Amino acid sequence: MKIISILNHKGGVGKTTFTGSIAQALALTGSRVLAVDNDSQHNLSSLLNVGVKQPNILDVYRADIDNAPRLLLSSVVKTGLTNLHIVTSCGGLLDAAAGDVYHLKNVIDVCGLDRYYDFILIDNAPGLDRLQMSAVNACHEIFVPTELRQFAVDGLVEMERTLLERCPRGGRITKIIPNNYRKIRRHDTFIAALNKMFAGRVTDTKILTDAVFDEVVTEGKILFLHRLYSKGAACYVKLVHELFMCDEEELWDTLMNKRGEHIRDRARDRYRKTKEKPGGNDDDK
Repeated sequence: MKIISILNHKGGVGKTTFTGSIAQALALTGSRVLAVDNDSQHNLSSLLNVGVKQPNILDVYRADIDNAPRLLLSSVVKTGLTNLHIVTSCGGLLDAAAGDVYHLKNVIDVCGLDRYYDFILIDNAPGLDRLQMSAVNACHEIFVPTELRQFAVDGLVEMERTLLERCPRGGRITKIIPNNYRKIRRHDTFIAALNKMFAGRVTDTKILTDAVFDEVVTEGKILFLHRLYSKGAACYVKLVHELFMCDEEELWDTLMNKRGEHIRDRARDRYRKTKEKPGGNDDDK
């Protein structure tokens, strides 16, 4: 089992959309995935159409090590996808809840989640405080989605230095993902700078700017089932291939088959509803 924290100390860089999209893609292609919402705004819980549940991640932080594993397992909620579960968050999740920045790691270790999941993806709020440190100490790797702006690029060096100082035993930044990319000279310049500062860690795949991401969030839909032929979905297919060494053709075939199954299931549901309506079955007339 691999635990990955999605982190950036700056807000508005697309962490939650990235986490949700990667989690859905992995689940649709057969991996067992647990998403953990480590953000008081609980956007990941909303994106995955679950909302706030009880117990949740706040209860896990508040509990002692004897009770926290039971609460973590009780916090796991199914999503609309078979292989994707989530531990939700809530508005009361404050930095002070993470009194021990190794608590989350210890709880995950005690639970033996490797028996149930191939990946744990932890979505984090902006910042580098105790909640984020808890996620870093619990993970094996850190993925950093970033916008291609001067302050965002410059801040990544400082962020890595801070992580090394505060979390010497925690996960390390292994991948930096350019987000909201447009084919303009300024963005290419920033990517060149990132490659120089973080050689070998910047993904070749860039997530293009696409309104489809806002559409699926607003409509409560799944990118790969409802908008598979969008440029945004194509970016994520390439990204999953690059990040997790999946065969790209097999990945496309699997997602296309899942989309087909989804369309057929919806058609059957509509047909059943029509038959169940009074006067809907002409054969009985």
